[in-house]
Order: sequence, then C-alpha cells, then structure tokens
Amino acid sequence: MRVPQTVAAEFNFAPNTVDKNAIDLYLQEHGSEPVPEFLVLIPAFNEAKNLPAVAGLLENAKEELLSGRIVVCIDGATDETESVSRGLGFGVCVANINRGQGAVLKMGYQLAIAVGAKYVVIVDADGQWDPSDLGAILNPLRQQRADFVQGSRELGETRVGDSFRDFGVMVFAKVISLITGVRVTDTSSGYRAFDVSLLSKIRLGEPQFQSSELLIGAIMAGARILEIPTIMHKRPSGKSKKGNNFSYGINYSKVVLGTWLRERYLVKR
Repeated sequence: MRVPQTVAAEFNFAPNTVDKNAIDLYLQEHGSEPVPEFLVLIPAFNEAKNLPAVAGLLENAKEELLSGRIVVCIDGATDETESVSRGLGFGVCVANINRGQGAVLKMGYQLAIAVGAKYVVIVDADGQWDPSDLGAILNPLRQQRADFVQGSRELGETRVGDSFRDFGVMVFAKVISLITGVRVTDTSSGYRAFDVSLLSKIRLGEPQFQSSELLIGAIMAGARILEIPTIMHKRPSGKSKKGNNFSYGINYSKVVLGTWLRERYLVKR
C-alpha cells in the first residue's frame, strides 16, 4: 500500500490532516487495486441528486474507463452524496469538513499521486458537463500534444440558457487570453484533464473559485493548453454553491487578478 504522506514533495502546497486522513481511508479500501492510468475526480458537496446524471454520461465512456478509476471527492457533504456515489459504483474520498471545491480537488490531486495515476480528469458533480468523450480529452495528453486539456462550451454548445453567465464566460476568456498571451475560450470549464506531473509546477491556494487559478497557473508554468468542444447541460437539480451571477463574477474576478499578479510578479521560476 502506498503511503499518502509521501506526496508532499510533489506539490507547491502542503497536505493537511483532513486530506491525509481521507486519502489514508481510501487507500485502505482500494490500495490493493491495479495502478490506474488516470483518475476521474468528481468534486462534490451535497450533489446526491445530480450524481446519477453524471453516472449516466460516464456510462457512454465505460470502455475508456477500463484503464482508470472514478473517485468522488466529497467536500464535507451533509446529504447522501457518499451512499449514492458508492451505489453508482464510484470510489469515494471523503473530507469530513466542507472547505470548497478548490480545497477538495487538491485532496484529489494528492490521491492521484498516491495511487500512481499519470493523468487527472476533473468532472463537476452537478451534471452539467458532459464527460462522454473521455478519449477526446485524454488522447492529446497520451500523444504528448498537450499538457492540459479542457472542454469548452464556446467551441461546443451550452444548453443552460443563462445569457448573463454566457456573457461572463466570453469576457473572462478575452481577459485571460490577453493577460497570459494564450488564447482560451472557456476559463471556468467543469471538464478538464492534465498530466499529474504538472502539479509540481503550479501553485494552488484558492479554496473555492479554483478553475481560473488552475488554468492561469498552468499557462504561466508553460503548459501546452488545448481546448476541445463539449456540451454544457442544464443542471438537473439544485443550484450553484458559488452564489448568484453578480457575486460569482466579483469573486471570480478577484481570483483571476490575484493569480495573474502572483504568477507574473511574485513567483520566481
């Protein structure tokens, strides 16, 4: 069995007790399983009602999943997220307190190294992002044509029907493309994949609005970015945990600016 404490040297952030305990419990349950090529990480906080929709989409990629594992990274959920995940056949890595999507994904990244995975795929738990085409997002990594691949609703299709959010996606894509010099069309994609080795080159401190920090950090670390078309569906149940459009926009803007300033002026490479 691998020891989760050994992952610390692979990151520019320090593992903590919550993460270590959760990873240790996962390894006790799954440590004897074959080393996966990739982990599909599903960060989830009270998403029991939406996880069956994610499972239905992943069913379309069951042949691709033969070389990987699905792990729901549970962020201190108070509903039936864990039992539903297990019932769907997913592995679970359970943080006992709610800290935010960014924090629980960092736990997932540590788990990926602990089990020896080469790639990480991130799929949101709200059922909006379509992971049916796992091969399309993994193959550019396998073929060494990219280090970081993400689905883009702008290149594909959005069925959400939120014109304010669609406008924000376009604006932030232009802003991040301008400040980083790398053209992107979707900066808050809930469907991403990257080589685990990239984790040693980027800094992750944002506990909630992690998508822009991850993307900007990867770009500034010199990662080759590739976008593929994807579909964004309406959320089957519930609402976003990140607030209304206005508050989301303000908080997202702060993370974009803060990450860029940190990576551009404060980080020595």
